[in-house]
Amino acid sequence: MTRVLRTTVDDDLFIRMDAALGVPVVNQMVWRLTEMPSRAELDRFADRLGRGRIARLVRRSRIPLVRDHWVAGGAVTGGVHVEETPVPAGQAVAWIDAAAARPFDLAHGPVWELRAAPTAGAGALVSVCLSHAVGDGLAALTAFAEALTDDDTVFAAASPSPVDQAREAVHRSVTIAGSVAAIVRDRVTGTPTTTTASDEVVTAASSRVLPADAPERGPAIAPFSVVSVDTEDWDRAATRDGGSSTALFVAVVVGLIVAAGRADRDDVVRVSVPMSTREPDDVRANATIGLSVDVPAAAALDGDLAAIRRLTKDVYTARTSRPTTFVRLQPVMQALGDRAVAALSRGATTPLALASSLGRVDPTVAGFGDPARADAVVTRSTTQSITTARLRSLRGGLAAWVNDAAGTTTLSVVGLDPDGLGPDVLDGAVRAELNRRGLEARPW
Repeated sequence: MTRVLRTTVDDDLFIRMDAALGVPVVNQMVWRLTEMPSRAELDRFADRLGRGRIARLVRRSRIPLVRDHWVAGGAVTGGVHVEETPVPAGQAVAWIDAAAARPFDLAHGPVWELRAAPTAGAGALVSVCLSHAVGDGLAALTAFAEALTDDDTVFAAASPSPVDQAREAVHRSVTIAGSVAAIVRDRVTGTPTTTTASDEVVTAASSRVLPADAPERGPAIAPFSVVSVDTEDWDRAATRDGGSSTALFVAVVVGLIVAAGRADRDDVVRVSVPMSTREPDDVRANATIGLSVDVPAAAALDGDLAAIRRLTKDVYTARTSRPTTFVRLQPVMQALGDRAVAALSRGATTPLALASSLGRVDPTVAGFGDPARADAVVTRSTTQSITTARLRSLRGGLAAWVNDAAGTTTLSVVGLDPDGLGPDVLDGAVRAELNRRGLEARPW
């Protein structure tokens, strides 16, 4: 039976980023293939995406307390754009950025786009961009896997009836009252209600401010760097220093934060590590919790991956902690209008460092349906329209993603600090950090 699917607090975050703050966030996956897929393959893939889990549109609620809901959007949710002109050597990142600039409309569509182009030689680049609101990283990867196989999963969501809306209003009033009561109780009992870092931990809010010397620019996509290394070399470097692939990835991220001047080797750097809470047959658009690992910069710089591995393992094992005031307030924020959310979001910061690992990509997915043509895969999230001034105000450092596909480990980094990791220094900083660890970085 088709059911009403309300937006979650995570969905609401990205809906508000778009509607209230004017900074839409997109997820993107790009395949680098050894040969160009046929037009029939691309059309078949797009047709399946248009019936699958990311083929959804949002319906905003005008009733107090009642959450927004999703409806199936079908073919209007996306489209295909195939280019005939080959992407010149050295221009892959520019092409990827251009593909990510396609504007989306959460209410009317499109909310995703498939784009493909040949590259110099016989290869190809294939990109799928989607609004983060309609799917997080694992939702997108699952949608792609379903579209590349014979899985005929069809997304269905019913519009709520007046009775559904009334029940929702009552349910949300109870939920919000409970959240407010919990905050009051925590204040009265003196229970800690925040996860604010101690003086020894460097976050976006507590990190140093660099002199503003990057040129101002209008709305654009944040600087982006992509490099690949042989997975055998990556795994060897991780094992050599007593760690894991994840520990090496976190160490590289911390190393970049130090290189950018946002922390010193004597600092402890807070790194955000997203973790999926998605369950089998889970049709939520976004189902991720943000965990944090506090990493001594010296351990990252000196290659003490064993220590970082223990820290990350402890965080993943614990998974969650006591709800913070921010978490308790999320149901309240979801009930507010866009103007109120925009006003309350002034002064907000992004994580200083985000490290998201996709792990090993299934060979069929990595080859866009054919493992034999798999070369490499890159993933990222990025804002579609942001200014240098806005980046500075958010005080972020970087966001990074890593995955293994077809024997190649690909690292992508979005520079969120226009002064420490701007477009003129980001590529060099990433290559230098990997080279310092004995890894040969191959730019895309």
